[in-house]
Amino acid sequence: MFKISRTDIIDIGVLPAGIVTFLSYSAFGAILTLIPDWSDHLNLSNKGIFFAAYTIASILIRFISGKASDKYGRTKVIMIGLLIVGISLFLIGQGDSFNKLMLGASIYGIGTGILSPAINAWTIDLGKHNQRGRAVATMYISMEAGIGLGALFAGMYYQDIITRIPQVMYFNALFLGIALLYMFFWQGFSYRKKKA
Repeated sequence: MFKISRTDIIDIGVLPAGIVTFLSYSAFGAILTLIPDWSDHLNLSNKGIFFAAYTIASILIRFISGKASDKYGRTKVIMIGLLIVGISLFLIGQGDSFNKLMLGASIYGIGTGILSPAINAWTIDLGKHNQRGRAVATMYISMEAGIGLGALFAGMYYQDIITRIPQVMYFNALFLGIALLYMFFWQGFSYRKKKA
């Protein structure tokens, strides 16, 4: 009765959402690991100001974006979110001043505020009606794996060499590009499957 197999916590049908979640949240792991040192490098006394700007932007955009995926479709909204997050990572890498870093943080918050609710809704759509817990578990496992591995590899590459932080951000922006390409292919595949 208490034995749990991987089929009890992983829903194969939700893997498209899991892949996008993994690729997009690896950047968050890198940000959590490296932004305090980047803030220090920019002589910011408050290392949490980046996260304050990010959080405020993310909360505010959710008032607008919350129902956008219902109106325009999950995949379209997810692709917009991925594009915005990718741009924000490039801006964070370029953020060699307070204003630039805050701009990057705010745009990152906007991107994640658009992306997160749409991925959550897409996960539920892809999952079986009577197994939504398994669908959500799959998405959260992907998210935690993305954050954890993003943080791990960012720290391993960084090695206290401050000039490597922008490179980590650009690399993570590439991950967002891969996720965006995946969404294009998945959307095309899904469309052809419906027509068949």
